[in-house]
Amino acid sequence: MLLDVALFRDVRLVSWLEIWIGLCIVECADWTGDWDLNVNGRKGFTLLELMIVVVIIGVLSVVAVTSYRRYTYGARNAEAQQFLQAIRLAQMSYFEQYGQFCGNPGGSAWPENVPTGATGAKQWGPLPNSSPFFHLGVKSPGAVWFQYKVAAGGAGDNGSGAIKNLDRPWFWAQAHSDFNGNGQLSTFEVTSEKPETRTESINE
Repeated sequence: MLLDVALFRDVRLVSWLEIWIGLCIVECADWTGDWDLNVNGRKGFTLLELMIVVVIIGVLSVVAVTSYRRYTYGARNAEAQQFLQAIRLAQMSYFEQYGQFCGNPGGSAWPENVPTGATGAKQWGPLPNSSPFFHLGVKSPGAVWFQYKVAAGGAGDNGSGAIKNLDRPWFWAQAHSDFNGNGQLSTFEVTSEKPETRTESINE
């Protein structure tokens, strides 16, 4: 829904720019009378008119690029939220069956490296048998734009700051990405304490 609102705002901006273009053309015609004639008697454009067109094209290009990037990043971020919720449901099911969450307090990450804009999306499989993702039965049908990390422990185990109550079994799952390639990771997180997805430094 937020993505749709952002796209609507960009489309509305483009519409206002189109209106502004029309007003500029009308004003140019008023300033110069009719279109100026060159030495051969053919219709041409004034330098001011050409400058206005260049500026308008530049503004529209910036708006188009920004809108496309926001749309693309929004689709990638949706992957992280949906995948983390799938992990959470799998963890709750695992706990009901075995009385503990799947994973270790230190955490296990997959894919091995964080995807970036330069490397592109990473293929998900095949998973090693020791991976908690393997035991949870959580997998992606294709490439992913995030590195996913899962940690779990029992009462008294260190929750790495993500868990507040250490008197009971816990788990957390995180998704990390770096679309911009600037080294600042975008983070999404769910825990056994909070089903809502927490976000930090979202790539936009």
